[in-house]
Amino acid sequence: MMTCKEVSTLVSMEQLDGAPRVRRMAVWLHLMMCRHCRAFRRQLRRIGEVARLIASEIEREPAAAFENRILGRLGF
Repeated sequence: MMTCKEVSTLVSMEQLDGAPRVRRMAVWLHLMMCRHCRAFRRQLRRIGEVARLIASEIEREPAAAFENRILGRLGF
């Protein structure tokens, strides 16, 4: 059976899709038995969802008015 360290590494690095079937099944079996690794996987997924949501709400480039205010405060 895989250890929690092995499973958490694979889950956090998203290396399961390309892994051999035997390894994917070993991870699945471990996740079925280990509530800590299941919680870790859920937390990682939620962090990813929130990060994508925040990234979609943030403008990529600051508005010209913002840039002008900063430059004005710096004395340029």
